Amino acid sequence: MAADTQGQVSDTLKRFAVKVTSSSIKERKEILGELKECVKGKDLPEPAIKGLCKLFYLTLHRYRDAASRRALLSVIEVLIQSQPDAIASNLPPGLLSCGVVSRGVMPGKSTASGACCALPWTCLIVRTVFPTADKREGANWKKLVEVQSLLLAEAVGGASGNALKSISKRFNKLWKETPGLVDQYMSTLLSLDQSCVSVPLLGLCVDFCTAQKDIATINKHKAALLDLYMKTVLMSKTRPHPHILEKSASMLRHMSHSEFKEQLLPTLQKALLRSPENSIQTISSMLASLTLDLSQYALDIGKGISSQLKANNPELMDQAVAALQNLVQQCSDPSAVQDLVKHLFAILGGSEGKLTVVAQKMSVLSGIKSCSHHAVSGTSSQSLSSSVAVMFIPYLQQEVHEGTLVHAASVLSQWTGRLTVTVPSELREWFKKAFGLKTSTSLVRQAYLQAMIGAFKGDTLSQAVDFLPLLIQTVEKAAAQNTQHALLSEAVTASVLLCRLSVLDSVSEAKLVSFWNLILDEKKPLFTTEKFLSQASEEALCTILLLCERLFLDQPQRLNNSKSQMYHQATVMALLSRQWCVRKHAKQTVKKLLSSLGGSDLAHGLLGELRVIINKHKILPSDALYTETGELTEMGRSYVAPRILLDALRVICSAAAQWNDLPETEKLALDILIVTHHPSIVAIRSELWPSLLSTMKMDAAEFIDKHLEKILPRLLEANTDNQAVQNAVGSLSLLSPTKLLPRVMDHVTQRLSNHAMIQVTRQEYAIMRTPEGELYDKSIIMSAQQESTKKGNMKRENKAYSFKEQIIEMELQEEIKKKKGIKEEIQLSSKQKEMMQNQLEKESSIRKRLQELDVELQCVMGLLEATLARRPPMIWVHLPAVVQVLLPLLQSPVAAPRVKPVFLRIGVTLMPKHLQYLAVLVGHVTLRQLKPECDLDPAWAQEDLNTATQRTISLLHTHTTPQRDAKTGSEASALPAPAFSFCFPLLQAVLSQSSGSSEDTELTMTRALQVINTHAQLRAHSDDTVIDETGPELLPRVSMLLLLTKVIGTSTIRLQVLASDCLTALCTSAGGQEGCALAEQPEIDVLLEALLSSCFSVRDAALRGLLEMELALPTDSADASGLKMLRRLWVAKFDVEEEGRALAEKLWQALCLDLVPELCPLLIEDVIHHEEAVRSAGAEALSSAVSQYQEQSATVLAQLTELYHQKLYRPPPVLDALGRIISEAPPDQWEARCGIALALNKLAEFLDESQVLPLFLFFVPDALNDRHTEVRRCMLEAALSALNTHGKDNVSSLLPVFEEFLKSAPQDASYDSVRQSVVILMGSLAKHLDKSDPKVKPIMAKLITALSTPSQQVQESVASCLPPLVPAIKEDAGGMVRKLLQLLLESDKYAERKGAAYGLAGLVKGLGILSLKQQEIMSTLTDAIQDKKNSRRREGALFAFEMLCNMLGKLFEPYVVHVLPHLLLCFGDGNQYVREAADDCAKAVMRNLSAHGVKLVLPSLLVALEEESWRTKAGSVELLGAMAYCAPKQLSSCLPNIVPKLTEVLTDSHVKVQKAGQQALRQIGSVIRNPEILAITPILLDALTDPSHRTHHCLQTLLDTKFVHFIDAPSLALIMPIVQRAFQDRSTDTRKMAAQIIGNMYSLTDQRDLSPYLPSVIPGLKASLLDPVPEVRTVSAKGSGGHGEGYGRVLLR
Repeated sequence: MAADTQGQVSDTLKRFAVKVTSSSIKERKEILGELKECVKGKDLPEPAIKGLCKLFYLTLHRYRDAASRRALLSVIEVLIQSQPDAIASNLPPGLLSCGVVSRGVMPGKSTASGACCALPWTCLIVRTVFPTADKREGANWKKLVEVQSLLLAEAVGGASGNALKSISKRFNKLWKETPGLVDQYMSTLLSLDQSCVSVPLLGLCVDFCTAQKDIATINKHKAALLDLYMKTVLMSKTRPHPHILEKSASMLRHMSHSEFKEQLLPTLQKALLRSPENSIQTISSMLASLTLDLSQYALDIGKGISSQLKANNPELMDQAVAALQNLVQQCSDPSAVQDLVKHLFAILGGSEGKLTVVAQKMSVLSGIKSCSHHAVSGTSSQSLSSSVAVMFIPYLQQEVHEGTLVHAASVLSQWTGRLTVTVPSELREWFKKAFGLKTSTSLVRQAYLQAMIGAFKGDTLSQAVDFLPLLIQTVEKAAAQNTQHALLSEAVTASVLLCRLSVLDSVSEAKLVSFWNLILDEKKPLFTTEKFLSQASEEALCTILLLCERLFLDQPQRLNNSKSQMYHQATVMALLSRQWCVRKHAKQTVKKLLSSLGGSDLAHGLLGELRVIINKHKILPSDALYTETGELTEMGRSYVAPRILLDALRVICSAAAQWNDLPETEKLALDILIVTHHPSIVAIRSELWPSLLSTMKMDAAEFIDKHLEKILPRLLEANTDNQAVQNAVGSLSLLSPTKLLPRVMDHVTQRLSNHAMIQVTRQEYAIMRTPEGELYDKSIIMSAQQESTKKGNMKRENKAYSFKEQIIEMELQEEIKKKKGIKEEIQLSSKQKEMMQNQLEKESSIRKRLQELDVELQCVMGLLEATLARRPPMIWVHLPAVVQVLLPLLQSPVAAPRVKPVFLRIGVTLMPKHLQYLAVLVGHVTLRQLKPECDLDPAWAQEDLNTATQRTISLLHTHTTPQRDAKTGSEASALPAPAFSFCFPLLQAVLSQSSGSSEDTELTMTRALQVINTHAQLRAHSDDTVIDETGPELLPRVSMLLLLTKVIGTSTIRLQVLASDCLTALCTSAGGQEGCALAEQPEIDVLLEALLSSCFSVRDAALRGLLEMELALPTDSADASGLKMLRRLWVAKFDVEEEGRALAEKLWQALCLDLVPELCPLLIEDVIHHEEAVRSAGAEALSSAVSQYQEQSATVLAQLTELYHQKLYRPPPVLDALGRIISEAPPDQWEARCGIALALNKLAEFLDESQVLPLFLFFVPDALNDRHTEVRRCMLEAALSALNTHGKDNVSSLLPVFEEFLKSAPQDASYDSVRQSVVILMGSLAKHLDKSDPKVKPIMAKLITALSTPSQQVQESVASCLPPLVPAIKEDAGGMVRKLLQLLLESDKYAERKGAAYGLAGLVKGLGILSLKQQEIMSTLTDAIQDKKNSRRREGALFAFEMLCNMLGKLFEPYVVHVLPHLLLCFGDGNQYVREAADDCAKAVMRNLSAHGVKLVLPSLLVALEEESWRTKAGSVELLGAMAYCAPKQLSSCLPNIVPKLTEVLTDSHVKVQKAGQQALRQIGSVIRNPEILAITPILLDALTDPSHRTHHCLQTLLDTKFVHFIDAPSLALIMPIVQRAFQDRSTDTRKMAAQIIGNMYSLTDQRDLSPYLPSVIPGLKASLLDPVPEVRTVSAKGSGGHGEGYGRVLLR
C-alpha cells in the first residue's frame, strides 16, 4: 500500500514538472489542486522538496494571474505545514538566484513583479515555521529576513502602487498577529551586514511602529538606524537609488535636534565636501524628510549647498537649487533666510570669485528664487520680501547680459509676488528708471512688467497709479507695431495692470478711453490673433489669461458678442496650449470665471470656440508629428492632442453644477452632446457625455427622456453623415434603449422605405458615376463620328487619281493618326450640339437626383451602423423591421453597395455569440441568393451556390432543430426570433426557388421547413409589458405566411404537409394564448387571401390557421375588416371540398357570425373570380345568401346580367395611323362569364315567377351564344336548372320563346350552338307537357338528332331529357333503339357513336330494365364486344356498357358479372382506343357497384389473376386498380383482399403485368384522403415494390409523420402489408418500429377499417411479445395493450 501511495506521489510530481509552466490557467489550477491533495500530510524526501522549490521558482515570472498565484500559495502552505524545516531551509535561499533580485541595479518591472509574488511565500514561512520568539534565531531565520529585505527592496523599486499596498498590508497583518515580531525583525535586519538594501524593510517596520504608536521600539533602534543611514546612504560611494531615499524618510521623521546637530550635520557637511554629486540628492531628500525647523543651521548647510550653485555640472547645479528650496521650506526665521539670501547675493557679487559664466549667474539667481519659498509668515514675510527686493537693484544696475537680466527680473517677480502691504519706494523708482535704460530690451521690459504685476495687487495697487502713462504708452507702441510679438507680449502685461488700475476710483475713465479702444477692437484684434497666440511664450499666454480674467470679471459691460468672442478664442487657445503649465493656469482661470456671475454665458462662448477647433480636428499618427530624431515637425507644433481637447471640455463643464440654474445647465448639456462624440474625443474616452452630465449633477438617461424632442432633431435632422453625430446616436441609444432607440430606428426604417431608391436603374447609376460635364450616352457623338467618316458624299479632289485611290489615301492617313494617337476633333452640327446640350442637362438632373439619394442613404446607413456598433440592449426589437426594408434595396444599384455590409453586420448583431460564424455564412449565402446590384466578396463566391446553400441550411437545421436521436438533440435549440428573422430571407429564397425537383433539393427544402416549424413554436416567458426575444412577437409572420401558402400551393405533397404543419404552428403562435403574440390585420389578410387559392391544400391550411387565431379575428360586420372576414368565411362554407366546408362551418360557429344583407352584392365579385374553385363556391354562397334574403334576388339578378354584358365586351386592338397594332386586345374574360353562369344556375330556385321570362330572354339568344364553349356549357346548365325549377309553371310562356327563336334564327353556322341548346331546353320543357301533346314527338326527333353533336355536355343533357319523354313515343321506341344501335356500332364518327351510347342509355332508362332483353340490346352488344375483326364495334359496345352503368346505376349490376370476362379481354386489346374505352368502362362499373356487387365481382377478378394469359392477368389487375373508384364504404371492404394480391403481381414474370400492378397500386394511392399519408404515398409504394430494401426507411418515415387527420381505408391498405412483413424481418429495429406503429394505429383509425387486417398482423405482434430483445418486447406489449383497450378482447382472442 505504501509503495502504491509512493508511486502516486511520484506520478503527480512528474506531471507537475511537465504542466507547471502551462499557459492554460485551467490546467495550472488542476495540477496544483492534484499536487495539494497528493502532498497533504506526507513526508517528502529532501531531494523532492528541493526539486519542487525549483519548479516553484519557474512560476514567479510566468504566473501573472491572481488565481494561479493563489493556488500555488495554498500548495506551499500545505507543504510548510507538513514539512516546515525542509521548506524553511530550501525555499528562501533559492529565491536569490532565480532572477527576482537585481543586485546593484535599479529594479525593473519584471523582477519587481516576481518579488511581489515571492514575498507572500516568505510571510507564510514566518507565520508557520517561526511562530514564537525562541524559534526566531539561527541561520534559517536570518537568511529568511535577509531574503525578505532584498525582495522588498526589489518590489519598492519597480512594482505598482497597488502591489506595494498589498505587500505592506501582508507584513502589517503578520506583525499585528505576533507581538514583538517587528522588534525582532529590526534587530535581525540591523545585525546583518550593513547595506542600504535593508532600508525599505526597516522603513516599513518604522511606519508600522508609528501607526501602532510604538515609539519605544523606534527609540530602541534609533541609534543603529541612524548609523545604518549615515554609513550606507548618506556617505554612500555611489548615488543611492530613489526608492532607497524615499524609504529613508520613514526613519528621518523621528530625528531630534540633538541627533541632527551632533551626528547628521557633520556627516552631511563631510559628504558635501567629499563627493557632492553623489550626496546632493540624498541631502535634498533628507532635508525634505526632516520634521525640524532648520533656521539655526540654515546658513551652515546653505553655504555648503550654495557652493555647488557655481559648479560646472548643470545637473549638480539643478539639484543644489532643489536642495536649497527644501532647506528654506524648513526655515521660519526671517533673519536666517535673509542671511542666506545675502550670502547668495554676495556670491553673485563675486565674494567667492568672479562669476564669468552666464550659467553660474543664472544658477545663483535660481538659488535666490528657491529662497522665496521660505516658511516665514505674517508681517515678517513683508519686511523680508521688501529687503530682498531692494537687494536686486544694485545687481540689475550693473548687469548687461539680456538673458541674465530677464532671469533676474523673473526671480525678482517671485519675491515681489510676496509683497502684501507696500512696495518699497526704491523699487518703484527703479522700475521707472529701468524702462529707459539701454540694457532694457523688449524682453527685459516684459520681465519688469511681470515683476510689477506681482508687486501691484490688492493693497499695493494704488501705488502703481504713477505708472499709468508708461503703461498706456506701452500698449499704444505695440498697437502701432502689431507684428512684433515681443512688443505685444509687453503690451499684454501692461494691459493686465491697466485693467487692474481701471477699477480704482482714483483713475478716471477718460484716461483709459484710448486703451479700451485698442484692446477691444474686434476688427483689428491686438492680442487674440491666431498667429500671436500660436507663437507666444508660456509667460505671455499666462498673462493673456490674466487679462481675460480681468476683462470677464471686471469689465463685462464692455464686452458685446464679437468682443467677448476674441477673448473666448484666446482662453480656448490657452486651454489647448502645448505647455502643461499654461493649460494648468488656464484651467484654474476658467474654473474661477465659470463659478462667478454670468458663468453660463462664458461656458457657451468657450464651448462655441472649442467646438470649431474640435470639428476640424483629426487624430494624426506619431510619425506625422515627430521626425526620426524625435523633434516636432511643423504639423506637430500646431497639433493638439485629443487628451487636451478632452480636458478642455471637462473644464468648461466643471462649474455647471454650481450655477443653480437648471435651464442653463441643461442647455449646456445639449450643446456638448455632439462635440463630446467627435471621433477625436471618442478615441480616448467613449463615454464622455454621460460622465460630464454626472459632474453637472444630472443623470444621462433621465436627461435624454426629458429632452427627447430637443435631442432628436440634433441627431436626425443634422448632417448625419457627420461621424460625431453617428457616435452620438450610438452612445445615446445605449443610454436610452427604450425611448430614444425606437425613435432612431423608426426614422431609419422610414427613410429606407423611400421608393425612389428602389426605382433607380443601372443606366441612371452609370450616369451618376460619370463626371459632371461628360456624356454617358455618347450615341450623338458616335453618330456624328460616323457621318464624318462617310465616304459616300466626298468631294472629288483631282481628276488625276481615281475615287478609289482617294479613299485608300484617306484610310492611310487615318491609320497614321491612330498610331500617333492624334484624336481628331469631331465637328458637331448646331442641331447635334443642341441635342448634346439637352442630353447633358437631362443626365445632370438625373445625376443630381441620385447624388441626393446617395447622400440621404449614406446618412441613414451611418446612423444604423453607429447604432449597430454599440449594440444597445433592445436593438434586437427593431432590427427585424430594418431587415425587411433593407432587402428590397439590394436590387437598387445605388443602395446595394451600402446595404450589403450593414446587412452582414445585422446578422452578427442578432445571432447568439456561439453562432457568429453561422451569421456570417448565412449573410453571405443570402446575398448570393438574392443577387444584389453590387459586387460580392469573390472569396465567398468560390463555392457552388447550391452546395453552399445546402450546407448552410443543413448547419442551421443542426443547430436549431432538435433531432430524434438524443445525442445531437441536446445541443440544438431554436434561435431567438430576431436572429431567425435574419435567417428567414435565405429560407425564403430556398423555398421559393423550386418545388423539390431533385432529392437533394427536396431534402434542403424539408430542412428549411423544419427550421421554420421549430421557430413557429417559440413562446415568450416574460410578462406582457416587455417584448421577449425568445417569444414569437418578432417573427416575420406576414412573410412567413406568404411563403408557406406559396409552398403549400406549389410543392410536392410531402412538402405540402410539412408546410401546412408549419402554418398551423405559426398561426397558433399568433393566437393570443399565453406566451403567444396576437395576430394583426396584415397576417389575417394573408390567410383570407389564401382562401382564394385554386389549391385546396392552401385553403385547408388557411382555415386551420384561422381556427388557431380565433381570438385575434375581427367579427364586427360593421367594420371593413370584419365584413371581409365574414365574406371570406361565408364563401368558404360552400367550398368544393367537403372538408373545407366543415372547417369553415366550425370557424363560423366558433366566431358566432351572422349573415348580413350587405354581403349579397359583395359576393358577386367572388362569382367572377379567376379561380374556378372560388367561382363555384361563390355561386353557392350567393345563392344561399339570396335564399335567406329573398328581397335581394332581383337586384343580384340585374347586377349579374349587366356584369355579363360588361365582361362580354372585348375592346379591339389599338392601331396606329398606318393600321399597325400598337397594343393587343385584352384577353377574353370568359372565366368571369362562367362564374356568372354558375351563379345563375344556383340562383334559379330562388327566383320569382316574374323573373323567369326575362332570364330566359337573356339566355336565348345572348348567353347561350357566347363566344366561348365553356361559357355556353355553363349557361346551358343554368338554363336547364331554371327550367327544372320553374318549367312546369311557365311552359306556356317559355315554349313560344324557344319556338320563335328556332323559327326566326338565321340559318348560319354561328347559331348552331344556340339551336342545340334551345332543342335541349325544349326537351327538358317537354316533360312538363301532356303525353298526347302533338309537340312532344317533334321535340323528341330534334333531341335524337342533337345526340350527334360533338359535345359531351349536349349528349349528357339530351340523354337526361329522354327518359321522361319515352312514354309519349313508346310505339316508335323499337325503331329508335335499332337506329341508335346501328349508329353505335357502325358509324365512322366518334361523336355519333358516343352520342348513340348516351341516347341508348336514356331510352333504356325510359323504357325500363326489361327493354334490354325485349329489344335484344344485351345480346347485340355482347356479340359486338366479341367481334374480333371490327374494333369499332368493340369500342361502341364498351361505350354502351359505360353509359348503361352510369344511367342505370345499381339496376345494371346483374349484367356486370356477364360483361366482366369480355371487359377483361378488352384491357389487353390490340387497339388503343378499345383499351381506353375499357378503362373508362371499368371506372364506371366500379363507381356504381354496391357492396353485394363487389362480392359478386371480386372472386372472378381474383380467379382471373391465376390465368395463364398475361393479357387477362393485366386486365384483371387494371380492374382491381379501378376498384379505387368504388364508393368509400365498398372500397374499405374490398381493399384488404385486393392489395396483397396486387403486391404478389409486382413480382410477376411479365413486365406489363408488373407495370399494371404498380399502376393499380398508384390508383389506390391516389384516392387516399389523409394528407399526411398522401405525402408519403411514393415511399409506401416503394416499400411494397421493393420490400427487402425499402421497408426500414418506410417505417421510419411513418413514425416521423405527425398525424392530424384520421387514417382512411386506402391508407391502411397500403400500410398494413408493410407492417405485416416487417414483423418477419430479421432486424430488431424494424420489428420494434412495426410494433410501435401497430400500437399507435388504434387511436388513428376506424375500428371497422382496421379489423380485416388484424388476423394477419396479430400473430406477428404475439411473436414479438416473446422477442429476445427486451426493447421489442416492451414496445409490443404496449401495442397489444393499446389494441385491447381500443378494440376489446374479442379481436385479440
